[in-house]
Amino acid sequence: MKFPVLLLFFMVSFCFAQHGSKEDFHFLERTEDIKINLKKGDFKIVKSIHEKAEYLTANKLYFANEILRFDSFTELKDIEATTYLPATGKTIEVDYIETKHEFDDGIFYSDQQTKNFTFPAVTKGAITDLKYKEVITEPHFLGLFRFGTYAPTKKAVLRIEFPKNVEIGYREFHTENINVSFHKEETKNSTIYTWTTENVAKFSSEENAEAALYHLPHIILHIKNYTEKGKTIPILNNVDDLYSWYASLAKQVDENDLQKVYKIAEDIAKAHTTDREKAEAIYNWVQENITYVAFEDGLGGFIPRGAASVCNNRYGDCKDMANLLYVMLNHVGIPSFRTWIGTRDRPYLYDEVPTPMVDNHMITATVIDNDTIFIDGTDSYVNFGMPSSFTQTKEALIGISPEKFVLKKVPVQPSEKSKTIINTNITFKNGNINASEERVLTGYERVDFVTDYLYKKKDNTEEEFLNTTLALGNNKTKYQNIKVSPVASKHKTLTVSFDLLIESYAKTIGSKTILNLNIDRTLSKQKIDIAKRKYAKKIDHQFQKEYTTTFVIPEGYKVTSVPKPIKYDGKAYGFSISYEEKEGKIIQHKNIYINTLRIEKQDFEDWNSFVKKLIKAYKKSIIIEK
Repeated sequence: MKFPVLLLFFMVSFCFAQHGSKEDFHFLERTEDIKINLKKGDFKIVKSIHEKAEYLTANKLYFANEILRFDSFTELKDIEATTYLPATGKTIEVDYIETKHEFDDGIFYSDQQTKNFTFPAVTKGAITDLKYKEVITEPHFLGLFRFGTYAPTKKAVLRIEFPKNVEIGYREFHTENINVSFHKEETKNSTIYTWTTENVAKFSSEENAEAALYHLPHIILHIKNYTEKGKTIPILNNVDDLYSWYASLAKQVDENDLQKVYKIAEDIAKAHTTDREKAEAIYNWVQENITYVAFEDGLGGFIPRGAASVCNNRYGDCKDMANLLYVMLNHVGIPSFRTWIGTRDRPYLYDEVPTPMVDNHMITATVIDNDTIFIDGTDSYVNFGMPSSFTQTKEALIGISPEKFVLKKVPVQPSEKSKTIINTNITFKNGNINASEERVLTGYERVDFVTDYLYKKKDNTEEEFLNTTLALGNNKTKYQNIKVSPVASKHKTLTVSFDLLIESYAKTIGSKTILNLNIDRTLSKQKIDIAKRKYAKKIDHQFQKEYTTTFVIPEGYKVTSVPKPIKYDGKAYGFSISYEEKEGKIIQHKNIYINTLRIEKQDFEDWNSFVKKLIKAYKKSIIIEK
């Protein structure tokens, strides 16, 4: 879905840096002055933005490259950009600003454009000064203001002035560690709110952390309502108003020429008996026949395209696919609803942020046997009955009718729904390991593998891909006879099989050979650096891995040592590894589970204990002797 341009400022995850460290660049001032005018129900909103920065060294001169984004809801005006050089007293103006259309790999069409320029003559000691105005044409998009950003900020000021007959709502996030002062001022015709903070530390990214908005100190503003001729007209007082606006946009969906769509739905449904079977078959058809292509074009970024158009063109974005499913399922008598939702990148609830900032996605909710099932046509490989992994835990806004909605959280999918079963048979000869392995993946484990296999493998061979993805054995591992089962969404499982040759893997000392059966050491590199890490560790989905590794004892050898069982049985994560000798074989049973989506800071020590114990278990070997 389409968002205000301000949302683009959260592009990476950040964490606090320490004050007093040597910096290369900082903002002397960052201010945003918002002026709201209202005349006969027509809003005019102008943001005056000012950023003044200083280059303390010459190490980060790339900050001189500036990009300002705008779209059909915003207009940029009166751009003034200069570089001041204190050593010479010269002020140099930017003399060329290029306008470009902005696209990325995931967007087919976008009305987003950029103003691109470079501050001239930037060197150590330079001070850049940027001023411009942003005219907002849609009152539902007031946006957010960041008190902190990627560089230290000496002073940040947000000011909003609005008429007496307008009510403004706001909510601060993550400001508990900075000192934000608030001032309210009344003039004859206006109210002015001002927030000021000083000396805000910079932010830097952390691997496997939640998105920046979970940590970045910021404030979200919205117009609640206005009063005119004694009547109060709502804009975004609450979730009811937000849904009312969304529903008004949904009414504009083209519902013409649906006969072909209906016929496809009927043909799919008649081959099945139960509503669940019908819904699953229709969902699979959309996944396999409609290509996800993102569009961001004004209100077209919010209004789904007609189901007939999407069906004929065979492509659409999230809201287009959600609407197509909505039309097809309802036509065959399965109650289904358009559903707005934010991905896990959005930390908000609808009641606390009743604005378009809270969501960035659209899916379909269907009710079968009193069970609400969230289905996402854009996730081409997730099975029916499971939501897309990036919507787990999120609050969904389900549109029941133009006047009625319900809020419902997308449930976290338990680890047993995303299980990988790994069966490995190992033989030993001349110091080398030969193995045959089969992996059966389900749920999100299957989705992740298919996504990587189809889209991230790129120019790598299958062997190179598996060597990087699985990293089995050692750096001499060779993969042969690789087979991957069909990946279409209708398949509940994915099977990957291959043979392995691992040279110089076993260690022989005299008549004894030491052999480690843990050729897969998943999670062994997941220890958290507690001294450095600031934020919780994000986990994409819960999962289980179930290993059965069978080692054939070579003729003429006997087993002289087998590791004792070891396990870590925690509520949120754990493992168990045990061995048995049976019929000329050593069989290792290994199980690993993760039953959480976050490792909180207070649990870092416990997580590290789990990983350390797992690593210790991985180091245990069997010993065979001639």
